[in-house]
Amino acid sequence: MVPKGIENADAVIETSRQTLAALGSTANPEWRECLESVISVIEDMKTKFFLKTNLAIPITNACRKDAAELQSLVAGGDLARFSQVLDRFRNNMETLLKRAKMEGVIIT
Repeated sequence: MVPKGIENADAVIETSRQTLAALGSTANPEWRECLESVISVIEDMKTKFFLKTNLAIPITNACRKDAAELQSLVAGGDLARFSQVLDRFRNNMETLLKRAKMEGVIIT
């Protein structure tokens, strides 16, 4: 059984790829760069122990929700809110990276 954190990470990657494809070449370069960075960071993170723990579930759920919302905005042609949701996604990704360091966590 795949841990929920890894399942969420895979969903974020796939959704981000689909969003990039839907945006096409007309995408704002900053949006494209951010989504490509998210894909790269999460791909690298998939080998980390953190994603296999229950600690990863809330923040990866938040990232998954943000990625899905971005995808639905693009599909619906409502790019006016895209920057706002992308900023929230960025903040959640930063939180994910901080928590993945697992500083102060003792495993017994």
